[in-house]
Amino acid sequence: MLTQERQLLGTSLGYDLPGVLVELGVAGRFAEAVEAAAAAHLTLDAELGLPTAQYVVPLAFRVRWYVRTNLREIYHLCELRTTPQGHPDYRWVAQEMFRRVTEVHPRLARYAAFVDLGPGDELERRRSERRLDEKLGAAPGEPPRNNLRTLT
Repeated sequence: MLTQERQLLGTSLGYDLPGVLVELGVAGRFAEAVEAAAAAHLTLDAELGLPTAQYVVPLAFRVRWYVRTNLREIYHLCELRTTPQGHPDYRWVAQEMFRRVTEVHPRLARYAAFVDLGPGDELERRRSERRLDEKLGAAPGEPPRNNLRTLT
């Protein structure tokens, strides 16, 4: 029902700079680190080849991904990956996939009742992560823990 293939990780397609890093004033440091990884990637590619060099590529770099699927799996994937607490990047991809399906099969797309095409809710994502932290901290013999920073 779903076939996917991706190219090896590389640096030729560029990278995305998360807006929150600009807001926090660390965009320059992030760019330096990513560019250093790109330089290391080029060196390793020349010496060891792309399959090995891909291990130094940060996930900020773009990658081409091929997906072939049927409508039933599109419903499942898009309903699952467009929830408000989902990561903004994969929410956007799933929303775009569903928009394309809607352009081609508008009648059939109506049956996907739980696809959320609205804007993301970063606060809902954080609430979901806090609930997970609370559940993990509630394990017998472990003190409660919270790995999330509180925003002020």
